[in-house]
Amino acid sequence: MRDRDLVRLGFEDIKAFLKELSTLQLTAELIDQLRPSTDPDEVRESIQALEEFKTISPDVMIPPLKDIRESIKRSRIQGAHLTVEELLNILAVIESVKDLRRVIGEHARDLETLQRILKRLHNFSSLENLILGSVDRRGFVRDSASERLREIRAEIRRLEEEISKRLESLLNRSDAERIFSDRIVTLRNNRYVVPVRTSSFKSVFGIVHGRSSSGFTTYVEPQFVVGLNNELARLKELEEEEVLRVLKGITEVVGEFGDRLQESYEQIALLDLMKAKVELGEMYGGRFPEIGEHIELKGVSHPLLHLLGEGTGEVVPIDVLMKEKKGLILTGPNTGGKTVALKTLGLVVLMFQSGVPVPVGEGSVMPVFEKVFVDIGDEQSIEQSLSTFSSHMKNISEFLTQSDERTLVILDELGAGTDPVEGSAIGIGILEFLKKRGAWVAVSTHHMPIKVYSLSSDYYRPASVVFDAQTLQPRYRISYDSVGESMAFEVASRLGVPEEVLEEALSHLGEFEREYSQATKKLGEITRSYQERLEELDRLQEKLREEIGRYEKLREELEREKERGWREAYREARRYLQSLYAEGEKLLSELRDREDLRKFLDEKSRAIKEHKGGVRDLPSPGDRVIFEGGRGRVLRVEGDKVWVVSGGVRLEISIDMIERVEGGEKTNSQESGQEVRRASMPSEINLLGKDRDTALLELERFIEEAWTGGLKVVRIAHGIGKGVLRDAVQEYLSSCEKVRFFRTAYPGEGGAGVTVAYLNQEG
Repeated sequence: MRDRDLVRLGFEDIKAFLKELSTLQLTAELIDQLRPSTDPDEVRESIQALEEFKTISPDVMIPPLKDIRESIKRSRIQGAHLTVEELLNILAVIESVKDLRRVIGEHARDLETLQRILKRLHNFSSLENLILGSVDRRGFVRDSASERLREIRAEIRRLEEEISKRLESLLNRSDAERIFSDRIVTLRNNRYVVPVRTSSFKSVFGIVHGRSSSGFTTYVEPQFVVGLNNELARLKELEEEEVLRVLKGITEVVGEFGDRLQESYEQIALLDLMKAKVELGEMYGGRFPEIGEHIELKGVSHPLLHLLGEGTGEVVPIDVLMKEKKGLILTGPNTGGKTVALKTLGLVVLMFQSGVPVPVGEGSVMPVFEKVFVDIGDEQSIEQSLSTFSSHMKNISEFLTQSDERTLVILDELGAGTDPVEGSAIGIGILEFLKKRGAWVAVSTHHMPIKVYSLSSDYYRPASVVFDAQTLQPRYRISYDSVGESMAFEVASRLGVPEEVLEEALSHLGEFEREYSQATKKLGEITRSYQERLEELDRLQEKLREEIGRYEKLREELEREKERGWREAYREARRYLQSLYAEGEKLLSELRDREDLRKFLDEKSRAIKEHKGGVRDLPSPGDRVIFEGGRGRVLRVEGDKVWVVSGGVRLEISIDMIERVEGGEKTNSQESGQEVRRASMPSEINLLGKDRDTALLELERFIEEAWTGGLKVVRIAHGIGKGVLRDAVQEYLSSCEKVRFFRTAYPGEGGAGVTVAYLNQEG
């Protein structure tokens, strides 16, 4: 697709809005590179990815991370070192990756695209701990970064205290008020000095390190601390060398993680772009059309009209339909919305094929185009000394022969800029050529011959923008299978052109033009009347659908009430049966002929159970049920007792106390048995105190059993210590196919001494 066509349709403006909604520099670069895909499979995958991302978009937070790509590149150079600031930037990326792994891992179980992204967001626990243990967030290398650095800094602090102590004793001498301008110890040229009045600086024997701007104070390093300052300077050089050595060591580790850091950072940028697309779509209620073999954009509107807030009124959606015919010829007066309709079609195509939601109604359909060519607006070129018509023809000639069945051509004001008769003839010739090429074509025109041509064409469908003849205001709707009036005389009259002028102009119209104008006007009136009746029919159909919906809702409520009544009747019958049994048992003890009485009771019991069978279904194994205090699945039914598994616990409940859930999925006995096994299976393993090999062997066995038993989340207690066992555990989890995602436990779950793993279970 040509860059100038993308610009003319406003695609660059859409990209500018995406940049405003994004966070990272790399994301801005991705947006700069964003172009419509011409591969239907790629478009389909892009749409699927964004639809999946929408489910977690509110939970995804992308902080304003610094670009770490240059730092990663330098970390691979032998002997190079990154600054503390660069390491903190990398740490921020690692922490963002960890947060995103948690968010995506909790939601991406059945989402293929998010699963792929999750695999590219790597685990950097060891690098994170190294940076945190060596660098302070305020920008300093910690004393704990190395034993040598700890010793040097301890000696520096001891020496600074000794120097300060000696200088403070000098400042506290009896004549200090006369000699010193201030009783403070300060630094000049990285050496400790005292502020001496310039008039008395000879009273302090030592080295002068400059004067104040006023000249009132001279900074003197007393001779008795010169040796100490020298030693302090030497120690600080050693400190810098050791800090540099520490930074080089961390940089080397960063280089080892370089590829994974790069890939993770790129995935963050991809998520940032997806979030920007979702947020942009939310600004105008965007969605994606279905990929199909025709164009059917229902309730489509121009995205930039929403985003820029142009005009004072509400943005009016239109229907763009190119179904039975691949061409559309749009007619009607100026300011009626023809150009906006064409630009809307073109921009929606570009956004759709770039994976950006568009403002269309549900049920919209669109093909994937390989090429989109546009001739729209004033094409006059002063630089090339070309007229408007010449520029139009030059532009059109460049893409005519490139057009084919997967091309969308948009032509605004076809045939304009030259003699109307010749312009119309050339316009029809262009339309016929594009027809032979099988291209999709959407054009607008004022020329009468092209309007007449559209009425009899088997390839192009005529349509017009609806215009209110009374108010001369556009209605921003498209009426199909009709041609629109240019309404030049009406507009001229409304704008104050004398009637005499208009009558003279009308007399110069040929007989055909007058008849055509009158026929067009009459056809427009019929079309408007038909359109209004069609809209009224649509309103009535919508009202009928609402009434049907209300009726269905009332019917469902009535059925529920009936079910509730039958259920109560059943409970009442059971209570009656129980009382009957009690009375029967009492009579049994008093009667000799007990067999007759037992038969009587059994008959009554069967009668009530048969009645109950018509009231509701008895629960059976695998049914989902609810009861007081919870819900679960039926394991087996024996008489009046039901065994239910709920939350991993096996319960025995009276059949009166449970209720079968309508529409609940039924499981087989194997699944029910699995729930029982899961209830008795431990979901945590304690590896504290074990050596690495033993711990990994037990962990492997534990994960295998947990996965086989259907557990979805397990906890591994490994302790903190030096982190050796924790790193070994997390390294194993990273490579285990049965583990979907893992994280360090939250403080309330055990903190850094525990790792929580999520297993790859179906469903």
